[in-house]
Amino acid sequence: KMKIFLLFIFTIASSTADKRCRGIYFGDKYYNLHLIKEGINKIDNLILNRNDDILYFTFEDLTATPNRLVGYINMDTKETKVIDGINNATSIAIDQRLNKVFIGSQNGLYKINDMKQVERLPIQDYIVNLHFKDVLYFTNINGDTFIFEDGFGAIVQELQGVKVEELIIDNDNNMFFVRNNTLFRIKLGTKAINIHEKIYVDVISTDIHTKAYICSKTGVFVYNKYKFALDKVSDMNFLKGLTFNKANEPIYAAKDLIIKLSENPIPCFED
Repeated sequence: KMKIFLLFIFTIASSTADKRCRGIYFGDKYYNLHLIKEGINKIDNLILNRNDDILYFTFEDLTATPNRLVGYINMDTKETKVIDGINNATSIAIDQRLNKVFIGSQNGLYKINDMKQVERLPIQDYIVNLHFKDVLYFTNINGDTFIFEDGFGAIVQELQGVKVEELIIDNDNNMFFVRNNTLFRIKLGTKAINIHEKIYVDVISTDIHTKAYICSKTGVFVYNKYKFALDKVSDMNFLKGLTFNKANEPIYAAKDLIIKLSENPIPCFED
């Protein structure tokens, strides 16, 4: 069973690794792979709270009527639990500076307190996506994008009239958003929208330096703000989620698995 599992992991992880190697390259660094969890049904919205090393995600519960719930894993103890009180979860965002966890759902907006209990926030819109960068952004079922402040949703002026499914913001105030698996980019404070036509987007994410990562069926890319282009950093494809720990090591979801990469200072050589 373990041989089959390892073969599966290496197949979906990367085609860059040598057949004798047990790791992969991500960017210019070589990593070992560690299985964190398996058997998670339709995992999505993977994100790590770097304050307490709690890894959050959404998944589909099939015990009764199909329902998307929020689960979490303590990366230190590997304890896994489900957050009670939120049904039809759609997205997760974290304010890493103030250690706040926000959950979006079909029924509105929630916050998770320090006791892992649910607190309802005064937004009852059908939320599709959340992202936190200085403030909390949310996108509703109509594709409208708002900033959550003072208990209300204020429209994001740069995206007024623009339909959005998912968004992130990088360290240079570039807002990347996705519609129909197509990637667009706009600089905050402007109205000029650029399109990255050649990328079919599965997942977008940011690392600890707020660099923008784009996961696609042809690999993982990082945005190069000097070239206004996407640089390929990995051949990993069909990812369901990507997040980063305090050491900026990737943690990703593929199929029904969660896998952590740990940097190996000794690279793999073909010869």
